[in-house]
Amino acid sequence: MKNLLPGGFGELTPDKQKIQNVVKEIIIKNYETFWYINIETPAVELNEVLTSKWWEEVWKQIFWLYWLKQWPEDLKPYSLHFDLTVPFARYVVDNESILKFPFKRYQIQKVWRGERQQRWRFKEFIQADIDLVWNNLPLNYDSEVILTLYRTLKEIFEFLKIWKWVEIHLNNKKFIEWICTMYNISWDTKTIFFWLLDGFYKATPEEFLIKLQNLVWENFKEINKLINTKIDELDISNPFLSEWINELKEVYTSLKEKWVNILFDPYITRWLDYYTWTVFETFISNYDNFWSICSGWRYDNLVESIRKVTGEWKNNKDTNNYEWVWWSIGLSRLFWWLDETWLINKKLPLTQAIIFNTLWNNLSYREKIWELLRNNWISTDIYYSDEKLWKQFNYAENKNIPFWIFAWDEEQTKNEVIVKNLYSREQESISINDLVSYIKQKLKNILK
Repeated sequence: MKNLLPGGFGELTPDKQKIQNVVKEIIIKNYETFWYINIETPAVELNEVLTSKWWEEVWKQIFWLYWLKQWPEDLKPYSLHFDLTVPFARYVVDNESILKFPFKRYQIQKVWRGERQQRWRFKEFIQADIDLVWNNLPLNYDSEVILTLYRTLKEIFEFLKIWKWVEIHLNNKKFIEWICTMYNISWDTKTIFFWLLDGFYKATPEEFLIKLQNLVWENFKEINKLINTKIDELDISNPFLSEWINELKEVYTSLKEKWVNILFDPYITRWLDYYTWTVFETFISNYDNFWSICSGWRYDNLVESIRKVTGEWKNNKDTNNYEWVWWSIGLSRLFWWLDETWLINKKLPLTQAIIFNTLWNNLSYREKIWELLRNNWISTDIYYSDEKLWKQFNYAENKNIPFWIFAWDEEQTKNEVIVKNLYSREQESISINDLVSYIKQKLKNILK
């Protein structure tokens, strides 16, 4: 049968959607525990906002709503946002007079990219971002953002019963900047150098070395040796290098003390010039099927680019140019990765209880039970059709419903029901007065 779903757009079956919803709830709980505040921005932004920084790069990703050479006066050129960072920078510029800084926000929304479809890369997907913004951010905030990430992912993995370690790979861009300065690497070559380092885990070691040698031929051996030198073995007499090591160690040591599984990794970098200082990627330890599952970094100068769109930067020399620390979980991509590699070992009931339609039962009594459970926040299905029981059982099993409730005339006279636990296969007669507490207690064990 022909698949009518547009390419690059994903859909989940109800059972998988249920799991993803709970994962989203875990993310929200952790974000709010670290006191990040939720905001939302519109799905569309002005094209001049989206392209305010690095036009040549981002125009390839933008999902254009429309594009004309000449715009009517009453029609503004809008596009769907390709990430949540640029819209948030615009949000800060528009609202900075009322925001309280340092401002800590989280945002979980769909984004759209008009790029070529690839495996695990979608044209529409959900991102779960946090940003921490201020005009002077101490390095403690870098540690806090990474700690938030680590604890969030750890709880997600525990919930999904994925018994693998989350591993944070940490670097500071000043190290790579120092190498470029030391070996007089030109701007054009520097950009390619950053791209090359950033793609280290997407190539074989042999392929990487060949590309590095072709790029920096004369200094190939020295640069390769520097990149792979342990921090403690580097010469810290150079003031710039010493500054980098101290900054990196401050973040690294702080996280180690909090039992975060963190490693120094010189191949973690970002080539865009507004990505500064701390950069990090998250991996699953000893699992080669995965590249980075989420990433983050410190950045600045993005607000300045937004201000140029409004012309504010010309008229006001005292405007704030904020520093930011950011990271994001690509929720859609992460979920599809985990699902397609058979790492998710979790099944959740789509409904918690079902009341069957049997012979010799009273509809009003069944609806009385249904209302009792719903009023106590137990999601309950009621089967109205006069089907054979085996068909009703198949329906309940397909929805993974844990509690099957039967209410014959005999149970009604006793003010009872019969409850069968699909997981334990136990079957008991329960008083209506005890039904809610019975199901809630049993649910705790099922949903763990």
